[in-house]
Amino acid sequence: MKSTLLMVLTGCGMLASTATFAQQEWLPDGTLGHPAFTNSIGLTVGTQGVGVEVGTPLSTRFNLRLSTTLLPYKGDVVKKFNSSYDYKADFKVEFMNFSGFIDWQPFPNAGVLFSKFALTAGGAYFFKAGGSANIMLNEPYYVGDIAFSPEEVGVLSTTVDWKGWAPYAGLGWHNLVIAGGFNMGLNLGAYYIGDPDVKMTATNWLSSNPEVNEPILRRNLKDYKWLPKLEIKFAYNY
Repeated sequence: MKSTLLMVLTGCGMLASTATFAQQEWLPDGTLGHPAFTNSIGLTVGTQGVGVEVGTPLSTRFNLRLSTTLLPYKGDVVKKFNSSYDYKADFKVEFMNFSGFIDWQPFPNAGVLFSKFALTAGGAYFFKAGGSANIMLNEPYYVGDIAFSPEEVGVLSTTVDWKGWAPYAGLGWHNLVIAGGFNMGLNLGAYYIGDPDVKMTATNWLSSNPEVNEPILRRNLKDYKWLPKLEIKFAYNY
């Protein structure tokens, strides 16, 4: 019984050692370690949409990544908008950027997990960053027995745009090995996008609406200066 238990414990120890060794790699200086950065290419998915990314080490502790992401979304919603009438809002949200990041590995001699932790600084140019909406009545408007179509009442159009340069700061984990040369990573941070450009126009009976509501919308959005980013990467080391 004791010999069997000893064999089981010895086997478990050998498996644990093998698993630990499998997560280690030989570094260029000939030492055994846990490199966070390798030449890689991968796909990303997260709050900024889907994208592609390439990375290359600058040293054992610094890494360069270039990426581009795209987030298109369209939809519609019916609401009362502080009125007894239902309004239909057709909206579109689009984010598209090209980003560059420098990663720094603060704990190169830590365990497997923390040796792949990195702090990140960088920035992006947003070719598209914002959205637009067209709002009109969802049903005819009656004055006595006379019906006016939603188009005759008017359409309220709004655009919000953060397009331009945005710095970035964050953290993440890189080169978490899945199998072979395949790995995954996690990035968490935020872009500073500043104040948006807000424009509002309207037609027919609603033509006086922008004069009142555009300053209100601009004021309500003034605190939305940060764009959070949560992203998972699936990559291949080459």
